Amino acid sequence: MSIFNKLFSSNAKSYDKYGDVLKKIMTTKEQRLEAIESLQGLTAEQSVPQLLKRFEIAVDSGLQDNKEKEQCLKLIVAFGDKAKPYISAVLAKERKISWPIKIAEKIYSHEDYVHLLLNNLSTQVAEFDESSLERNEEILLALKDVKEANDAIVDKVTEFLSSRDDNVRMAALECLEEQAINSTKAKMIILDLSKAPITDENSRFLGVVNSIIQNHKWI
Repeated sequence: MSIFNKLFSSNAKSYDKYGDVLKKIMTTKEQRLEAIESLQGLTAEQSVPQLLKRFEIAVDSGLQDNKEKEQCLKLIVAFGDKAKPYISAVLAKERKISWPIKIAEKIYSHEDYVHLLLNNLSTQVAEFDESSLERNEEILLALKDVKEANDAIVDKVTEFLSSRDDNVRMAALECLEEQAINSTKAKMIILDLSKAPITDENSRFLGVVNSIIQNHKWI
């Protein structure tokens, strides 16, 4: 009898126990793989919230870490629409969302995917709220991969160009640069940024702005 059969023979619905294994660093590869296997063949309600916990940690072996996360991704994507409420909830509150974003891109229509990302960007973030700052950065970098011009993206991303967090501000600039390839509006915003007076606080940022302008030969 496996370790999980022993643990859950008296309580077959304790699926959160599998998730507890998946989100703990101090577990073995075998324990995590067995937990993932145990979550197959269940309903979305039973399985998806637990599988999502695997994305909260990274194990030492990058190859194994990626393999396990790919396996969880495939299992969640297979639920399709039934997985959407859980993905939406994770994007709204969790810190590590790069993999949930990948899942969202696969189960939502392109329009709904972009809408979901934009809705989860928050400008009301405390300076030391690391979780929200990292979430904003991940979403901005995901929006960077949207190639077609989108005014909604341009408008929302522009709000983060004045962020006090350097990583968030740079991610917003990267996203706006991508939009500027097909959006005159985004291009003009970047050109206007270059006109700001240089200070100790913005010198690095404006240096990147000017590099973008030169690389694209916009002037």
